[in-house]
Amino acid sequence: FDPHAINYTTINHDNIAHSLKVIEVIVDMYAGHPAVQGVEPVNEPWELTPLKLLKKFYWDAYLIVKKKAPYWKFIMHDSFRFTVDTWGGFMKGCPDRALDTHIYQAWMDPADRLTFYNNACAQKKQIALMEREFGPIIVGEWSLATDNCVMWLNGFNDNLPGFPRSPCKYTACSDPYMGDEQPGAPVDIGKGIQGPYGTGMSGPSFGLCPVDRDWMTERYNRGEGGMSWVSAPPEAPRGRDGTDEVMKLLALKKISAFSGIGHGYYFWNFRTELYSPQWSYLLALEREWIPKGNLNDDRIVNSCHKEDSGSFVCNANRQAPEDSVRSGMEYAVGESGKDTDYISTLKDDDLYDEADIVFGEFWDSHRGQGATCDFGGAATLAEQNKTHDEDYYTDDYYNVTEIQEFPVWKIVVFAILGALAGGGVGFTIAMKMNPRFNRAVRQSVMLRPVTSSKVFRQSFGGNIDPGYQSYS
Repeated sequence: FDPHAINYTTINHDNIAHSLKVIEVIVDMYAGHPAVQGVEPVNEPWELTPLKLLKKFYWDAYLIVKKKAPYWKFIMHDSFRFTVDTWGGFMKGCPDRALDTHIYQAWMDPADRLTFYNNACAQKKQIALMEREFGPIIVGEWSLATDNCVMWLNGFNDNLPGFPRSPCKYTACSDPYMGDEQPGAPVDIGKGIQGPYGTGMSGPSFGLCPVDRDWMTERYNRGEGGMSWVSAPPEAPRGRDGTDEVMKLLALKKISAFSGIGHGYYFWNFRTELYSPQWSYLLALEREWIPKGNLNDDRIVNSCHKEDSGSFVCNANRQAPEDSVRSGMEYAVGESGKDTDYISTLKDDDLYDEADIVFGEFWDSHRGQGATCDFGGAATLAEQNKTHDEDYYTDDYYNVTEIQEFPVWKIVVFAILGALAGGGVGFTIAMKMNPRFNRAVRQSVMLRPVTSSKVFRQSFGGNIDPGYQSYS
């Protein structure tokens, strides 16, 4: 592979032939086994694999399978090219074939919860389109991760260049599942991360292993909007952990997108070594992030109704520098095949107002293919100012626990009122129950204008020491 020309200079046909031979051996071994229902001949061929060569490989493998296991399902991975142009009409009319696509959010840029919600719901549009133009679609892998922090996600001691995008949360490393006799096991709590490394770094450090970040509860009264991830620590402070809220809603929206239109979906993984519910089906069930039971539950079926009804708009981020906004606009306009020269002449409010239109039109047109409202930080999602009926709010969209913080002046006022109320109650009790206190109050010259009043005498006149003479 030539990384500069971005193509293959040679093809190892012997390896391809060997792979086809392996498929034939697998079919011979398991064609009659009741637990085996089909095969996927290769997992995740990358997006730069020559498409003509990949399709020929799929054809050859399909013929091998159907010859000896005619009832098996034949699954093909989309090579990270989940488009009609790539797969529309491929193998049309052939029985028992399906296309596998893997839909993750772990490698998206950091964003607010609205971006992840909208991205999850938007997948159903592309799945529906591919179902119509190709046939059965299976989401062969998905998770609830919104970052790629969890250890060794991209390989042993490895990570993709530039990842993770945000600081990761760390937790105590688990015991080695293959036993302490393995090299480097258990983890030495006195050593930092050890090599060898790949293109990135991910591994144990001083007995701690990286896992997914926490989500913070939103505090709209503090102006954080949906953007608190920018300054939020990887581990939420006590009382501010909103991970359960975000994960439950995200799971509902993903399941709604995958189950209602496609032909099935598989959570990756069934379980994990570290405590990472975002990647563990068992732990996600335990945390009640993934619902149990009927997939026709109203909360699943209707979980994307806000996104589907167009309740969100993609606007320019008024806090983004003008150069960033121009770059985002040039990308969006250029992708649409239009002239971008006019963008350089815009500035101030004219620039941001035009960006609202450009970003909004591009996002509306491409979100079904997984486009996000980001544009390098130049855009952000906002909910439209609409009048909605009561049913619109039934899913408790944000499920926010707001933290109301009393200003100092309110605390002082309530303290004074409390002291006055408490003093009044104490005074009344003392006047009623303590004759000596009652007598002392009545004899006070300073209080005589009050104690000589008719109301006062009627209220506290019945509890006086014998022989007491009041002043007249």
